[in-house]
Amino acid sequence: MKNKYLIALFSVLFLLMLGTTLWASAQQNLFTEFSWNGSEMWFKATLVDFYINQFIIWLLVIYIDKSNLVRGLWLVLFFCLGSMGTCMYLIITTYKNKQFLQRIYDDRFNA
Repeated sequence: MKNKYLIALFSVLFLLMLGTTLWASAQQNLFTEFSWNGSEMWFKATLVDFYINQFIIWLLVIYIDKSNLVRGLWLVLFFCLGSMGTCMYLIITTYKNKQFLQRIYDDRFNA
């Protein structure tokens, strides 16, 4: 799979999540609804799942990026932006390192 297609895919996913977030924010304020949703067990489980997943993705950043400043910045972006932060990271990393995801794809599907 060519990098331009991966960048396009991650860009579409980013825009989809951004649009969903803006639409949901226009409908309802998360912080005023949090007291009600916070009492729901599945809401709590979803939040824990989300932050564990973001932390796991950040561990990949620790492995790939050597700068502590960059690592810290991505941790904040992942935790604050969620999927949008993940898509941003993959867009930038794929653009900067032309072989980043291509190597993973080739190993998986051309073995």
